[in-house]
Amino acid sequence: MTETLYSTMDLSDCESFYHETVVPMMENDDFDPTVETPSYAWINRQFPGFVKHLQRQFDLSPAQFYDEIGVPKVERSRASFDFLSDNTRRAIENYLDELETRRGRAEATIDTRRSILRRYAKVYTNIHYTKDLLAPLENPDERVAEMERVATTFDALDQLDDALTTLASRRKYVQDTRQFYKHLVMFGDAEYNPLADLEIRFGWDETPSWDNKALDRDAVQRLYTAATDLRDRFIVIACCGWGLRPSEVASLHIRQLNLEQEDGSHPYIEFDEGERKNGPGTVALLTGLETVERRIETLSDTDWSGYLLPSPASESGHLTAETVRRRFKSVAETANVTVDGERPTPKTGRRFWYTAYGAAVRRVAERFEDVAAEQGSASAQVVLDNYLSESEARSHRRAEMRETLAGLFDS
Repeated sequence: MTETLYSTMDLSDCESFYHETVVPMMENDDFDPTVETPSYAWINRQFPGFVKHLQRQFDLSPAQFYDEIGVPKVERSRASFDFLSDNTRRAIENYLDELETRRGRAEATIDTRRSILRRYAKVYTNIHYTKDLLAPLENPDERVAEMERVATTFDALDQLDDALTTLASRRKYVQDTRQFYKHLVMFGDAEYNPLADLEIRFGWDETPSWDNKALDRDAVQRLYTAATDLRDRFIVIACCGWGLRPSEVASLHIRQLNLEQEDGSHPYIEFDEGERKNGPGTVALLTGLETVERRIETLSDTDWSGYLLPSPASESGHLTAETVRRRFKSVAETANVTVDGERPTPKTGRRFWYTAYGAAVRRVAERFEDVAAEQGSASAQVVLDNYLSESEARSHRRAEMRETLAGLFDS
């Protein structure tokens, strides 16, 4: 794919490209895309135009892009299998050791497999009243009955496990569990793999859809109108108007705000180095300034810590990201706003911002099409890259984005 084709991609297209094009190539290079993300060197070598597009159009580094699309992040875990029979426990531990020591899998991969296998084994034992998962695998005559026991286990997992909420997550559970049984067959500890064709039986063999929807302008306006509390209005603006993450909204401090610029430039938020997971260190405040100033004025009349969302009960001194998510969804309930039939989250608000920003960038490029033709350039993007300084290009983008957001958060 050429850079010209990348330039037409919005954030949703980039996410689809990652899952449909990047992930298969990762698998070919023996990565586990369910828990691993590509290193910067790898993805820049394979898809340099894509990396440049993320940085130019969305101000996203690859690491920040992975965070934006919700690539799973796994906490280190050494959960025990003591509830299983000795031979079953040893078989699972041997399999995990094989992955780590001989196949060189990443720690995150091992932890994910451990967690999935433990959950699967726990449900299996509870349903079928046995601690031994290996005994039925030694007898080929048990094949049909064991396949039914495994299917029943996944029926229960589908009902009980919050992680099994999407087609992709269900397939991941099946595939990771199947690999364990495949290992048993390979080393002679099982006569068959009872998870053969399980996705077909459950109708999970379709291609997953990665098209995560964003809020539209009308929905954002309804959220802002429904947020009668100044705190909730601030949350809606920070997510939808500035494109911040819930954790960034929750911990925002007045020291990060630069509201008065003598040179006439835009007010902005400044993050400490590394605070945004390799993302840009500043975020322009192109809208919502009146709400911010009112929020500061209200808090200044109290014994204030400087956090825009203070919480005296919290050790950190500010609200948690989870509370921000909960407040956002509560406003959505009041406004009766849905996205694909579900209540929106701050992530859908961020997607609105990135979608609007991408459209603004394209409109800026369209204004330079005549210049590109005169220069004999292949596209207007070439003009923006080669004939404008980064600060000039940024100024054009922000002016267009400010116009896009105009009137959206009027009181």
